Amino acid sequence: MKTIDMRFNDDIIQEWIGKKFLKYKCDPFNVTNSVTQIVGLYIGDEIYSLTNIQEAVDYFGIIEDMSVFKITKVEDSAIKSALKNVEMIATSVSKEITSVKIVNEQQNMAINGESAYEVWLTRAIIFEVSGRELSFEKDTVPFSEEIIIRRDHDLIDKISDNDDFLQEWDEEYSPEYKREVLVIK
Repeated sequence: MKTIDMRFNDDIIQEWIGKKFLKYKCDPFNVTNSVTQIVGLYIGDEIYSLTNIQEAVDYFGIIEDMSVFKITKVEDSAIKSALKNVEMIATSVSKEITSVKIVNEQQNMAINGESAYEVWLTRAIIFEVSGRELSFEKDTVPFSEEIIIRRDHDLIDKISDNDDFLQEWDEEYSPEYKREVLVIK
C-alpha cells in the first residue's frame, strides 16, 4: 500500500498558542467567501502563507495536477494575490490564539479489493480567538485552488463533507474517507 502524507506540521501550529493573531491578508471576496491560492497569516512577529496550489501528485495511480494545502513561514513580500491586478485586503483579528483545531482527512482507496492507497491531507484549520472562531478550509474539489474563510462559532460543524470523493470511480476502485480533529491548546 502506498501512503501519501500532506498534513500540516503540528509543531509549527503548537508555537502559535498564546500568540496574537494580528491579521490575515487575502483577495477581496466577490461572490463567495473564498479566495484563490493564498492567504497571509500574521501571527506574533511571524508571517505564514496558507496556500492551496496545484502540483503534480500521484492521484490514486495517475499523476494529476491537484491542489495541495500548505503552511509555510515567509517574508511579507511573498503574500501577494495569484490574480493579476488584484490588491489583497487585510482583515484585523488582533486577538490571542487560545486553541487551534486541525481537520485532517484520511482517504483510502482499494483497487480490485486490495488496499492500494492511504492519503492524508489537512482539510481545514480553525483558530479560536477570544471565544470566536476563524477557519480556513481547502475546497473539496481536488483540483480547486480555493480557500474558504469563515468567522463564527462552532465552525467544525460547517466544514464541508467530502462525499463527492466517493462518487464516479470506475468499478474496480473502492474509495472511503474519514476525518480526525486534532485540538492544539
